[in-house]
Amino acid sequence: MEQEAVHSAAAGHEASSGFPPFDQIGAFGVSQIFWLIVTFAALYIAVAYVFLPKIRASIETRDGAIKSDVAKAAALSAKADESVKQVEAQIAEARARSRDTAAKAKAEADAKTAAATAAKEAELNARLGAAEARISENRAKAMSSVSAVAEDAAAAIAERLTGIKPAAAAVKSAVAGVMGG
Repeated sequence: MEQEAVHSAAAGHEASSGFPPFDQIGAFGVSQIFWLIVTFAALYIAVAYVFLPKIRASIETRDGAIKSDVAKAAALSAKADESVKQVEAQIAEARARSRDTAAKAKAEADAKTAAATAAKEAELNARLGAAEARISENRAKAMSSVSAVAEDAAAAIAERLTGIKPAAAAVKSAVAGVMGG
């Protein structure tokens, strides 16, 4: 009998598919299929109507926050660009004013220098004219003295060479002929 029991168990085992977990597939009952459908439907409803709306709402909130932050950043960037343009315009205006001020100061300094130079030149020209007049006067005096000295020297030389004192009119005419006058 033992052999028959072992033999019938082996025969039953050979009749099955050969893998015990798959042997239970055929044993599904209506109640197991019902509970499988009920559980799947409950999970589907929970995911579709509870979890997905919450996830979708949090994603939309996050997207809205990101878009808001990007818009704020763009507005601040535009404001910063405008501020930079204003500062650059103020710098350009300040540079133009400083150039104008420097040009005016240079023009004023040049005018003052030109006026001072003209005044000094006029003063120097006046002094030069006065000096030239004195020189002319002194030259005229010296020239008149030169002829008298030349006449005296010529008379003294002639007397020494010849031993005779020459006539004053002869000496005067000889000196005038030599001096060109």
